[in-house]
Amino acid sequence: MKRILAFFCVMAFSLAVFAQADYTEEFAVKDTNHLLLDVYMPTIAAPDTGYPCFVFVFGGGFIGGRRDEPMMVKAFEQLSERGYVVVAIDYRLGLKGVTKMGMSMVSTLEYAIRLAVEDLYSATAYLCKNADRFHINTQEILISGSSAGAITVLQADYWLHNQHETAKLLPANFRYAAVISYAGAILSRNGKVKYADGNPAPTLFYHGTEDQLVNYNQIAFANIGFFGSNKIVPQFEKYGYSYRFKRMKNFGHEVAAILPFTLDEIDEFYRDWVKAKHEYQVEETWYNPDYVPIKWGRTKPSGLYNKNNK
Repeated sequence: MKRILAFFCVMAFSLAVFAQADYTEEFAVKDTNHLLLDVYMPTIAAPDTGYPCFVFVFGGGFIGGRRDEPMMVKAFEQLSERGYVVVAIDYRLGLKGVTKMGMSMVSTLEYAIRLAVEDLYSATAYLCKNADRFHINTQEILISGSSAGAITVLQADYWLHNQHETAKLLPANFRYAAVISYAGAILSRNGKVKYADGNPAPTLFYHGTEDQLVNYNQIAFANIGFFGSNKIVPQFEKYGYSYRFKRMKNFGHEVAAILPFTLDEIDEFYRDWVKAKHEYQVEETWYNPDYVPIKWGRTKPSGLYNKNNK
């Protein structure tokens, strides 16, 4: 685990020269926002059924972030070398300008999540429409995200399986093949997380037990709740849904940025949970006794949403 800490120290230097996307295209215009996506194409020949597609949604508290963050771009290139079409997308930042956040502002948070999910759905529809051009297998579109992006991908699959009106942006009968969440949560107005039609996409969860920005457990009032991985997973277990949960003991929100260290696990998850369709339920604890907190790993909402968020 020490190498994760070293990674944050040297990344700015090691990625001085980084990969460039093979395509950058506009997939939608919304509220005057020209939304772009970057496509990284594999160099290996496409299978007869097409490439699996890995769609990534960046983090940033719904106030910032970018689809071409240098820290992640190298990982995108490495995933494309493994045979995935990798797509990094823009989305509208619905909390830009918000200076505080809490359960009293559920509608504000829900609005930001809705914008991001709508944009993910629109990007997905664009990829399905252009599947032949990018040689994508539309039965194997995996969605992944970090922090706000992880909230977006979890919420997207949750709303899809609960007939939320936003899901009409997707092609008819479309389903995501997998969800991979780095420090994510789901907002529910109906109590515990439940999937009305059952069978959510197999989901790979990563979450730090000390995460105070996207809570590892839950923040709830009456039937309204913001449920972190440790409260979503028991519902998956209860109803027999497929998942893998990597519990990062003593870690905070820096878990949101560990995608570059999990490429082998992404491959394994794709191979066993998606391709082979094994119905596994796996929980693991990743513990580092020598952990030294990274400053922003202990960030709270009050530290992110303040007077400087303009």
